[in-house]
Amino acid sequence: MEEKIRTFTRLLRELQKIDQEFPLQYAVCLAEISMEEGISLTQLSQKTGMPLSTVSRIVGALSKHRQKGAPFELIRVKISEQERRRKELHLTAKGKAFIDSIIEIL
Repeated sequence: MEEKIRTFTRLLRELQKIDQEFPLQYAVCLAEISMEEGISLTQLSQKTGMPLSTVSRIVGALSKHRQKGAPFELIRVKISEQERRRKELHLTAKGKAFIDSIIEIL
């Protein structure tokens, strides 16, 4: 049990490397995107159970459009080639490196 708590603590510290106050909702969205690259905003909202407006704000912060502070640039938003209104979410190189660091901890 103690080892699992240490692993959990290492995981939280890894999240803090991105930002001292990195919200858990951001981490949940980032994890879902890493498991299904190309996921749409609507699908991400459904998978996380968060309102679309919240997911949209989180995606902005995780990409290049954070309202307060520097953007995290862990994901990129791409307009779908098949459906112009659909935005697809993908990890950036920085995002992939971060997910790899999380996988190493686990």
